Amino acid sequence: MLEEKFRCHPSIIVEKLGGIITAIFFIVIASIDDIKDMILEDIVSYYYLIILGVIGLLTIILIYNIVVWSKTFISIEGNTIIVQRNTISSKVKTYGIQNISNVNLEQNIFEQIVGTFKIKIDTDSLSTADNTDIEIILSKKDAYEFKNKVIQLMNNEKLKHVDEDKINLQDDIMKEDLFNEENIEYDIVYSVNDVLKHCFYNFSVFGFIFNLAVIAVTLLMVLQVDSLGGIVAIGLIIITSGISILKFFVGDLFKYYNFSIKRLEDKLYISYGLFKKRKFTVPVNRINAINIKQSALSRIFKRYNADIVTIGVGNDESEGSQILLSAKKEAFSRNMKILLPELALGENINLQRQPKKHFIIKLIEMLIVTIISTIILYCIYNLDYKIPGIIFFVIWLCIILMGVIIIQMNYITKGFYIGEENLVISWGVFSKKIGVIKYKKVQYIDIKENPISSKLNLCKGEIYILASLGNSTRALGYYELALFEKLGHKIIN
Repeated sequence: MLEEKFRCHPSIIVEKLGGIITAIFFIVIASIDDIKDMILEDIVSYYYLIILGVIGLLTIILIYNIVVWSKTFISIEGNTIIVQRNTISSKVKTYGIQNISNVNLEQNIFEQIVGTFKIKIDTDSLSTADNTDIEIILSKKDAYEFKNKVIQLMNNEKLKHVDEDKINLQDDIMKEDLFNEENIEYDIVYSVNDVLKHCFYNFSVFGFIFNLAVIAVTLLMVLQVDSLGGIVAIGLIIITSGISILKFFVGDLFKYYNFSIKRLEDKLYISYGLFKKRKFTVPVNRINAINIKQSALSRIFKRYNADIVTIGVGNDESEGSQILLSAKKEAFSRNMKILLPELALGENINLQRQPKKHFIIKLIEMLIVTIISTIILYCIYNLDYKIPGIIFFVIWLCIILMGVIIIQMNYITKGFYIGEENLVISWGVFSKKIGVIKYKKVQYIDIKENPISSKLNLCKGEIYILASLGNSTRALGYYELALFEKLGHKIIN
């Protein structure tokens, strides 16, 4: 039985040392030439001194982590979680149950072997939207027990605000305590074949080309390097780029292995992962938007996948974000209605594109880019690098051609739709995203105009939603002011 005051599982000490040992390993690899010279020159005493120094450093770090572990306690007192560390200085962090948004479980390979879970607790705060606030490692039994305890306290907080005439809501809350997350029968389960298809349709063509270029440049560098350390370093770069290329094909297979999701009452239960298993519980009322995504390949083959935008769920984009993997339109729409009927797109959504007169603004912007690129290429040509002028001309043409393609693709992709309950925004160039946002989740709308757009009676708008840094803004493009005023009334009402 989990005590009210407890420590993390001692395996946390080994996990923390793992990163340090890995860093030392790469330092040794980078210094292999110096180590080889010491051995060949018979500087044995200096060599042993370095080994003793490394062992001494690891011993000090090990002792420090043992002391920190033994002096750090987690306790649940009333409606608060307290994390207290009494080492050289005393640190106490207190988290109110009412501010907790989620309690999630995660396992890496080491934790699967040892039989522990990492508990990740997130708070409902924009200031901590990019960070998980509490991480605790416990045995499997204690992890589920701790999670159930915190959820029970969270449910008790809900009941304090329930009126007597809201009996149904109270019943729903009580059902959550009886729900066994270990034995979920998921609504949607993706097979290995489904995940592999997701990998293919979300393949990054540009990332693949970039990594191939890195490998090609690195191989050219090998011809100019004669030291063993340099060759090893270049070899590591090639291996890293090769792994990145492999990841484009099968990376998501390990990440989303056995991807399963269920909608129960007002929560989404998500589970996935092979080497790192994750289990998330996402309250529907904390979902601020949904992104329906298509990579360049997905647009060609008409495939869709989706993720959600939340506050206080995970500490990176991979955690609790993806809810549907790539599927054809019919299957995708069916699954959306199962999971999030509140944000499912209707059948007759006609996104309004930007007025064609906005091309005047884009052409002026393109002209500025062309003038700047021409000046830069001309200056480089006059530096007398003995590069044929035809190459600069081809580069100049490619810049103009790419600019024209980007402008046209942006026009085809961008658009928005003002619905009765939701706002739908589409954006992107080669890839495409469609954001569905409830009006009550919009923080504010920012409308701007410049001298050129004002002459054309156009404004540029941006929607701000409550989300982590870098994911809170949705650009609407150039439209007439009347359309923004209509949107403003919808948000206010």
